[in-house]
Amino acid sequence: MSVRNTFPQQRPTLNLDFANSKTLDPRITFSRPQTGNGVTYVGEDGLIKYASADEPRFDHDPETGECLGLLVEESRVNYEKYTEDPTQWTIVNMIPTGNSITLPTGEVSTTIEYRGETTDANNKLIRPLPTNSGVVAGETWCFSIFLKAGTEDTTRLQFQNNTGGDSVGRTFNMETGEWAENLYVSGSNTGDSGYEYYGNGWYRVWLVNTYSADAGAQQTFMRLYANSSAVPLTTSFSAWGAQLEKASFPSSYIPNDTESQKTRNSDSVSMTGDNFSDWYNPSEGSIYCSVYNVGVTTTTSRFFYAIEDASAPSSDFMRQWIWSGNTSLLLNSFYTSNTTGQGSVISAEFSVSLEDVNKKISVGYAQSDFARSYNGSLTTDTSGNLPTGIDRLRIGTNLSGHISKLTYYPTRLSNDQLQNLTK
Repeated sequence: MSVRNTFPQQRPTLNLDFANSKTLDPRITFSRPQTGNGVTYVGEDGLIKYASADEPRFDHDPETGECLGLLVEESRVNYEKYTEDPTQWTIVNMIPTGNSITLPTGEVSTTIEYRGETTDANNKLIRPLPTNSGVVAGETWCFSIFLKAGTEDTTRLQFQNNTGGDSVGRTFNMETGEWAENLYVSGSNTGDSGYEYYGNGWYRVWLVNTYSADAGAQQTFMRLYANSSAVPLTTSFSAWGAQLEKASFPSSYIPNDTESQKTRNSDSVSMTGDNFSDWYNPSEGSIYCSVYNVGVTTTTSRFFYAIEDASAPSSDFMRQWIWSGNTSLLLNSFYTSNTTGQGSVISAEFSVSLEDVNKKISVGYAQSDFARSYNGSLTTDTSGNLPTGIDRLRIGTNLSGHISKLTYYPTRLSNDQLQNLTK
């Protein structure tokens, strides 16, 4: 009786197991220019850590401590100023308590807990969006902040024009760790929200607002409300690490202790030259990756990896990516400038979300012999040429997520083997 080999027998020539090794292969070129402590990640102890320039970030789940892999993000701007000192905000009917609070970094602060000053339910901290000319129709803004209950268990986040009108808001229960109401949207704006637990009672909570019309000359405010109308001086909560991004989902925390906006530059991860040709086979091969991406947009294509001709990356390539032109498509693309034929194993994964999912994907290629497996589901394509002039690997470009593992075999694995890698 014969037994089929359903798992690869050949050793991979490239095995980047970021989640377990928490190191970079020395053949990788990694860069992220920066100044100061403007870049963070979560350590295995669940606390927020600061990364230096060109330091890779091996990020962890803040609640379980599990390593998620190499964090690779696009460039983002935090428009919030003095993010760790809300006393710089406009404070209405709230006063700092002076109590010592352990922050999500493990440091201790005495300035970030606030208590209600009156019986007005609108005890609040207010921060304007960073423009006096208002916002433009179609702009999307994401506000995130770390919250912890004191004697107050619910707090409302809200975007609102200073003259009222279109608004997006939602109330979060800091004791139970869940939303206390459905997302509130007035006017024609659209919104979204989310949260993540960081331990020791801290939640990172975010609210997203897409404006349906220009705000004109009005100034648009973010408001962080204490939600109670209890007796004065008895309600309190802590707020720290505010972040405002022109985006549809939050990125890693960008601390900012200045009067100006703070930019986190993009992570660049690549292999070229002999470091690339050492393991790559142009005539056949197989690639496996495990990826967790945070969000998708209609404006940015997000690459899990790109194996390409560095001099003409749009002419000859192998890609695993989410195309900005159709964010419902997860693409396995083999493209060649040889117009007599090209291979393209394309998976339209409408049944699963392309974000917040740990994706296991494998691809096998040879001339007119392509296959891909996505979380155990196989698709094949038996026609097409292979790209030529391939000399570079890029990892996670614009991903805003985690690469857990990337493995390359210099042979076309069987369809069964490709499928079993992703189960």
